[in-house]
Amino acid sequence: MQVIRTGVLVLALVMVLSACTMSWQEVQTGWGKITPTLRKPTLAEILELTRTTLKKEAGWTYKVKRQEKLTRNQQQTASQYEAKISVTSDPYAIRSQGTITSKGKSESEQLVMIGDKGYLKIGNAPWETGTRAELRTSVEDPTQALIELAAAVKQKSATFRMAETNGFFRVTAELPPGRAAGILGNNARAELEPSLAQLRGLGIRVNPANIRLKSYKREVHIDSKTHVLHAVLTQFSFEIPTPTGTVTYQQTQTAEVGGVFKEKITLPVELRPKAK
Repeated sequence: MQVIRTGVLVLALVMVLSACTMSWQEVQTGWGKITPTLRKPTLAEILELTRTTLKKEAGWTYKVKRQEKLTRNQQQTASQYEAKISVTSDPYAIRSQGTITSKGKSESEQLVMIGDKGYLKIGNAPWETGTRAELRTSVEDPTQALIELAAAVKQKSATFRMAETNGFFRVTAELPPGRAAGILGNNARAELEPSLAQLRGLGIRVNPANIRLKSYKREVHIDSKTHVLHAVLTQFSFEIPTPTGTVTYQQTQTAEVGGVFKEKITLPVELRPKAK
């Protein structure tokens, strides 16, 4: 009888020790439930969990600001964009209403993107139609930052840091100076195109191969309990060599969550098909 009792105790001890080595599982025993210590989630898991959390709601609203500066021969031109943006995931759609300020003048900007087809209206100009790729410099989607960061993690194309402070996961990605590369560098490089077109319009020759990334940093704040994306900050700069000197381009983007969006994004009235 004593041998049987000892065997039972040994078996129970083995079960407990085995349970303690398991992750993300719960083990039932005769004395109750044992919950093993869970390992800390990886950066990739946190980004994926945040995307999943956002998709649980119909959509989200964000307050977005973007500032661009172009410095040439110690003279600086700047523009600023502020907008309220709504994003839905199923179906994917974006609606933004904002204002562009440049050289002391302001004009409105409206954007509606449903799937891959977008409509852009600046000031009193007629609506412009294009794909998401064609209108990419006007599309400000904070949720896209999560997709880009997840891709950069897989590519190992950036240096990452992650810390949990004041109830938030703070994820930071940085790129080294040099030629822009990886999804973060390439997307930042695409933001440069309107300024390059502006320089060419002034008769200034630019060799794309000589453009150099000077700095890049993106930081996202994620609620550590709810896994809701709270804020995104992106800063980057480029050096553009030209025959008349080096031009510096700088951009800063910020996005802060406004709340849950429960409406359906549709086309503006003037773009809807007319009833027959």
